Amino acid sequence: MTPQADLPVSGPARDAAGSSVRLAILLSAAVCPGAGHFVQRRWVRGALFLVVFVACLVMLLLAVVVPLLMNLQITLDFAEKGSSEDYRAVSIMEVLVWFGLTVLVYLAALVDIVAYARGQARRRLESFTANGRE
Repeated sequence: MTPQADLPVSGPARDAAGSSVRLAILLSAAVCPGAGHFVQRRWVRGALFLVVFVACLVMLLLAVVVPLLMNLQITLDFAEKGSSEDYRAVSIMEVLVWFGLTVLVYLAALVDIVAYARGQARRRLESFTANGRE
């Protein structure tokens, strides 16, 4: 058997436990846009994505729920009093606009998380290669 020399092997620094790239992407994809930004300690951008996403989601729900509740009230009034009003229609265009904006914010947050993670990895690799040559 030939003896092996113990050479120090170093690679790019690993992420700290709380700032895992996979965790950031998973949180932004599965929980809520902006959650991954908080893991990356990008507070302002995370809060911005979170607030805009929740606002779009609330507006989407209101575009559907308000006309349905109004129709329920009209139906109950008809059953009680016998008077009839016209039912309110759910605006398909309004629903599609808010749905589209919600999806757009969701995708923008994911793209931002991945772009930031790639940039961080590129900077770590450049730092590692620069330190390795010296």
